[in-house]
Amino acid sequence: MRPLDRPGKILPSTRRLLAGSLLAVALSSAGCAMGMIPPTYSPEELAATCQRNGGVWRGYIGEGYCEYQSPGFL
Repeated sequence: MRPLDRPGKILPSTRRLLAGSLLAVALSSAGCAMGMIPPTYSPEELAATCQRNGGVWRGYIGEGYCEYQSPGFL
């Protein structure tokens, strides 16, 4: 019997695949451990930008929504 034909022996390609999978799982879980990313703009800044550009700020929809009136519907 050749060494690679023995039952129970892990082939080198299988070993690399297993190591790569474990590394991918470890890196993806480490990336999620960083915590929450704060929002770029506060709701007040978003409302001010919306009103400055001619929109109507709807703060009660989700986390805030800027609604623009289309010229065809005036």
